[in-house]
This record gives sequence, structure tokens and C-alpha cells, in this order.
Amino acid sequence: MILKCLGGCREVGRNGFLLQNKRENILLDFGMKIDTGETPIPPKDVDTILLSHQHMDHSGATPTLFRRFNKKEPKIYATSECFDHTHMLLKDSMKIARIKGRPALFTEPDVKKMAQNQVKVTYGQQFSTPSSKIDVLDAGHIPGSVMFLINSEGKRVLYTGDYNLQDTKLLKGANINNLKDIDTLIMESTYSSREHSDRAETEKKLLSIVKETVENGGTAIIPSFAVGRAAEVIAILEKISKKIPVFLDGMARQATRTTMNYPELLKDPTILERAIKNTTFIRSEKDRQKVLDQPCAVVTTGGCLDGGPVVHYIKRFYTREDCSMTFTGFMIPRTAGRYLQDTGHFVNEDMDLKMKMQMNYLDFSGHAGRSDLMKTVQTIRPKKVICIHGDHCERFATELKGRFGIETFAPVPGQVIDI
Repeated sequence: MILKCLGGCREVGRNGFLLQNKRENILLDFGMKIDTGETPIPPKDVDTILLSHQHMDHSGATPTLFRRFNKKEPKIYATSECFDHTHMLLKDSMKIARIKGRPALFTEPDVKKMAQNQVKVTYGQQFSTPSSKIDVLDAGHIPGSVMFLINSEGKRVLYTGDYNLQDTKLLKGANINNLKDIDTLIMESTYSSREHSDRAETEKKLLSIVKETVENGGTAIIPSFAVGRAAEVIAILEKISKKIPVFLDGMARQATRTTMNYPELLKDPTILERAIKNTTFIRSEKDRQKVLDQPCAVVTTGGCLDGGPVVHYIKRFYTREDCSMTFTGFMIPRTAGRYLQDTGHFVNEDMDLKMKMQMNYLDFSGHAGRSDLMKTVQTIRPKKVICIHGDHCERFATELKGRFGIETFAPVPGQVIDI
């Protein structure tokens, strides 16, 4: 059995790994590079696709496969929530391509073919493919995200996708304690060189920022990724929502409703249920006017400021020192959000605005931090570790080899590894 590394190697983005045995070609994710649109190396043949979660760096190029393999369409496995969110994001991707006048990676017929070949799975389930038995494990990254444990030809291969060991407001952390006899661990390494701040303290900081902003007569703008993050943020703000109006705008409305459709995937669904009840969903310009009329908190897409209702709020509030903008996630390179973080200017095709709002950056990452990546290897004790999805994969692989005395890899695109 071999692993062909197609993308997501020594980089964050465009994950794609082809696990091949004598009977089957199993593709682990097939995403795109968010800032450039680059895709993994196209595989020649695919029988089965395992989609770990809905973020576009893991799912965004998947529909192209159903044009490429139109005579033999592969089955694609993921959770129901993952599929729902993936289709929402794919539709939005095509819309953005039309607005910006650039060719889309795929077409609506491609997405339709993808939908026709979906097989829905859930946490704790085991299913069979032509050559393998595959276990579905909660990854703790975002709602509906999974790790896949592939049992094939006497080998046990664990693909983590993106994962998190720590509980968050909405999710339980991934449980790795019972993962034994793993031959090969294919592990994300996004934060191999960094730790995350304490989650409870970060939540307190967010609440403090919002309360201080509103008490000073301002509006607290919280740009957010639609999938996973927006729901978590309104769940945190629920604690103060009876005193401070909380609004939710953009694609985050649909994403949050979808998350609530799958309560079994949440740590405690009543937390999000209360948050939705105490949050006003903005559906029109008239609703947005309510935000302008009162001090409040607004959770809105897009998270990296490249589009969405957040641009509307920036135009309205950028000159006001009594207002705040709080980022809750990583700013992707070459986005308006990253440029703002680096320069203090919000710049897009139409404007250059010097921000006078208070700017805050908090860490609500859904990825395992450095110590938890180490803990994963120490707990599982695999025979091999393949470090992927990170900027320091080569250094981290060397460090793991020295610390644990196991075989490690930091592959490059096109590399083939013997499993």
C-alpha cells in the first residue's frame, strides 16, 4: 500500500492524499488553496473519497473530480452536516467567481454529480469500501468534522484531517485514548510551532471587549467564518445577550441553522439553541439599520474581509473610535483581513480606509496546538508519522523522529510513501 501526496504538503491548504492498494484508490480530501485557488495534483483514478470536513482547503476542488471521472464516479463519504455546509460553500465559490469575472473551478453539473454519489456517515460508525473497513471518529475541529481510521490489507492508517483535542463552547475535543496499533498517522501540523491561548480566558476577553465597546456607546463588529466559528461566537455572547443586543449577518445565518439541524454532533445542543433564540438574524437592509441605531454586537461574514456584509459595517464604522472590530481566527495571506492586520488599512478594489476602530485579535482556533500534536504522537505511538498541512512540517517531522524514535515524513507534492 502506498500514499501519493498530491497537495497539503509543507503548506496550509489544498489537501489531497491518495491511498492506493491493489484493489482501491482512496482519496483523502481534495481541496484548494484559499488565497490563490491552486488545487492538488489531479489523481489518475479514484474509487472512494473520504472528506474530513467542509472547509474549502479540504473540499473546494472535489467537484472537479466528477468531471474528470465521468465514466466511473467515485463514492464520497462524509457527515450529513459536512455535505450541507460543503454545498453551501461550493455555491458561494461559484457566485464569487461570477462576481469577480474569473472562471470557476467547477460547474453546477459537477456539484450535482458529486451530490448523487454522497454517502452519509456519522461519529462512531464503521463502513466498508471494496478493500477496507473505515471508522469515523469525531475530530473536534468544527461541527461534522471527522478523522478516518482506515483498516486495509492488514494496515491501520489514521488520517486526522484538521482536529482539536480541547473542548470548545460547542464541541468535545477529539478522543485519541483508544487509538492503538496504528501503523501510519497522517497528521495535520498547522500549529506545530505554536500554542493556543487558554480558551476560557479568550472567551472572557471577547466578552470584555464587547461589553466595554457597548458601554462606551459603540458597536462591536466580530468578523467570522460562516462555518463553525460564527455559531461558537454567538454561543459565547449568549452570556451577555440579555443586556447587549447580538446580531448575526451574512452566510453565517444559514451555516448556524444547519449546525443546529444536527444536535447529536454538538457537546450540548441547548447552548446553541439558547444562543440562536437570543440572537437577531439580519435578513435585509432594514434590519441592518437597527444595528446603526443602537450600541450592539454584530457577528458577520466574511471572516477575512474579502467580501460579505462585514464590508458594509466597515464603511459605516471605520472612523469611530468608540467602535471595535475583533478577529477570532487566522487571517489568510493575501486577503483584505491580513492586509488590515499588517497595515491598519482596509483596502479593496474600491477603497482605502484608515481604521480608527479599536482592533483586537483573539485565538479561537479549532486546530490542535503544539503540545497536543506532541500528545497525539505520544499517546498513539504509531510506527510512522506523515506531517502535513503546516508551514513547518519538515522541522516538526525531524523533531518527532528525534523525540520518539519513529519514522517520520514531511512530503512534497508528487512524493510517494510506502505505507
